[in-house]
Amino acid sequence: MSENITTPVGRFVYGSIYDPNKTDYDGNPLVTKTGPNAGQPRVEYILGLAIPKGAETHWAHTEWGKKIWEVGCAAFPSQSQREDFSWKILDGDSTKPNKKGNVPSANENFRGCWVLKASSGYPPSVFNSDGSQQISEIGAVKPGYYIQINMDVDGNKNTSNPGVYLNHRMVALSGYGEEIRSGMDPKEAGFGQSALPAGASATPVGGGFNPAPAPTSAAPTPTPTPTPTPPTPVTPHPGILQPPAAPARNMTAAATATYDAYREAGWTDEQLVQHGLMLPA
Repeated sequence: MSENITTPVGRFVYGSIYDPNKTDYDGNPLVTKTGPNAGQPRVEYILGLAIPKGAETHWAHTEWGKKIWEVGCAAFPSQSQREDFSWKILDGDSTKPNKKGNVPSANENFRGCWVLKASSGYPPSVFNSDGSQQISEIGAVKPGYYIQINMDVDGNKNTSNPGVYLNHRMVALSGYGEEIRSGMDPKEAGFGQSALPAGASATPVGGGFNPAPAPTSAAPTPTPTPTPTPPTPVTPHPGILQPPAAPARNMTAAATATYDAYREAGWTDEQLVQHGLMLPA
């Protein structure tokens, strides 16, 4: 006997729709236990759903719980009353430790709820709140959000550890809540509550490691250009600065007038030399 049920809206309190679990309760690799694939590795997608309690005193008194109860009793008529029967449901207010010593009521996300553990070797299909549109985005549904799970309920066919399977098939994202993160919150680990021992400093000391500053593109420092020394002025010989002097005119004793007077009278230098009135230049 198997039954397909859809849960009420509850809070997704642990597990992952996208990342499968690869180890069992004791941390050993998951393997297929029976059938032709016995001994081969397998994975499991686990979803923990916390459904708020109502006036009922037992989960089997709810509409959804009654169906699970009936499947378990039909699968194991003489064993379903065992205290260790694996119903895959726990009381979030229970103070009784589980096999690992964990107390359900110590988890604030479990309190006031019936907590179901649904699993499958395949991830569930994810839809919007009314199932009219599939959500394919990875990470769209996180622990802490509110969801509904459609699942198949069946006996596990294990007489040594009798119980039921809650195999999820589909998930509907009903609403958002504060995300639940796995692992310890570093702010709650107790860091910074003890005094520093002698010799310790809250700030870096000389010789300690100092991160190098981020490189910057600084403009190169300009090299000053030396002012050229003006050359010492060279004073030319006075003879260079003056126009060349006219060649000397030496008149002979035969001349009866000066050179200029002869020139004004129309004589040339050649005539003056020719007539013996001036010495050759």
